[in-house]
Amino acid sequence: MNARILVNRIKYVFKDQEVITYSKIFSDLLQDLGHEVTVTGWGSQPIPEDVSKYDFLIDLDSGRTPKGNLQFVGKKLPIISAVWYVDSHGHPTEHKRSAKNYDHVFFCVWAKRDLFIKHPSAHWCPNATDYTYFNSMDKSPKPKFDFGFFGSKKGLDRADPMKAICEKRGWSYDIRQVSHQDRHRWPYLARAMGDCKVLFNSGQKHDGPNLRVMESMNMGIPLITDKDPLSGMDQIFDPNLHYIPYEAYTYKGLEESMEWAINNPEKAMVIARNAQWKVQTEHQVVNRLNQIMSIICK
Repeated sequence: MNARILVNRIKYVFKDQEVITYSKIFSDLLQDLGHEVTVTGWGSQPIPEDVSKYDFLIDLDSGRTPKGNLQFVGKKLPIISAVWYVDSHGHPTEHKRSAKNYDHVFFCVWAKRDLFIKHPSAHWCPNATDYTYFNSMDKSPKPKFDFGFFGSKKGLDRADPMKAICEKRGWSYDIRQVSHQDRHRWPYLARAMGDCKVLFNSGQKHDGPNLRVMESMNMGIPLITDKDPLSGMDQIFDPNLHYIPYEAYTYKGLEESMEWAINNPEKAMVIARNAQWKVQTEHQVVNRLNQIMSIICK
């Protein structure tokens, strides 16, 4: 059925154009499916007074406002409501407290599932990406760098072990900050990732699979990432089939995995293609949208 849906998310505009984000992709996909979508939240409009004329509220964890504030509705509305939490590893108290405002809770971080154990409708809904912005078209035919890592400004030190190994072994690398969320960063991020032969990832607070995992795999680039039994990686992906592993937080086996990827590019690409197929078929934003809609429409 077609529904009238409120989507609460942050809307960023830079140089007179809305910044493409996963939350924007989500609301645009709802419209493409024929639903009547009204976007609320910072950068657009507040929740309308006549909220009862809508069928659903979907509250999306879409980062912080430029002043650093989280953006959630913050109260129970008289319509069916759902929230999709992305960063429960960073804001566990806030997410646990606010979950009571929603009929349905969806959460990305497997390791934080206990936050919602008492909620009557809580569902794991992992990170996802979108083939429009991360795909093989952005892979360079002649990559400049052997390895690459792309993360938040405060998390770039996670690549220090990879950097040290590269400098010891004479391998080239690109380590850089993903641009601010209120600036245009696509397709620039994918192009930077596509200029690397192999991509590196390291999780934070057991947050796997994080967005870099999904984006790297979506592009069909071999990924070396941490094998963390406390994260959700093993719920979705298999080491040596979908990614090249090393041990989480200790970095044990990292140099061996990097050496293997450099010396066995054809075998590494087999792993990359396995991962790409899985992410393109099972872990796109539209897959998560379908999961959420199938539950709230029951």
